[in-house]
Amino acid sequence: MLPPQKRFSPTWPPRRPRAFLPGYTLVELLTTVAMLVVIFGLMISLAHHLRRESTNEVTRDILHRLSQAMATYYAQNHNQPPAAPELLPANRLEAPEAALQDAALANNRAFVAVLRDAHLMSGRFDDLSIAYYDADTIRDAWGGPIVFMPHLHPAIGMTAQGWFFFSAGPDRKFLTREDNLYSYDQ
Repeated sequence: MLPPQKRFSPTWPPRRPRAFLPGYTLVELLTTVAMLVVIFGLMISLAHHLRRESTNEVTRDILHRLSQAMATYYAQNHNQPPAAPELLPANRLEAPEAALQDAALANNRAFVAVLRDAHLMSGRFDDLSIAYYDADTIRDAWGGPIVFMPHLHPAIGMTAQGWFFFSAGPDRKFLTREDNLYSYDQ
């Protein structure tokens, strides 16, 4: 006679109680945390890069629109607009930054008024946020005024056409050319 067959049961064969063993070792946990730190670091770096590129792109777009408006002004009037306050006289290569900020704002308001009076601002800048264009001033993506240069200046920028617009860039300093954005670079 054959021995009776054992039925399958979830507890067969019977288990012995074991001591508590964690699901992960300390090395595995530290490796996971290290990988997450690296991934988050890359994500933050990418976010900063995208933000920097988008602010540059917004400012380049504004500079391009201003160049088109000024080219239309030159085509219609066959001369330069009335003199805007100079940011920096042609015979000077440096100035205190506070004085440049004041001159830049005065310059900005003057050329915006000229273009607005010539009806070259409406329609061209209506889609911009009030942070960029408030009908009196036009600003870059960092909040600084955009400057109109009616002539070349060795400390600020040079171009073949003579006049240009430029932004002081993220550092908001007009004489640091490394991060300035120019309408003739577009």
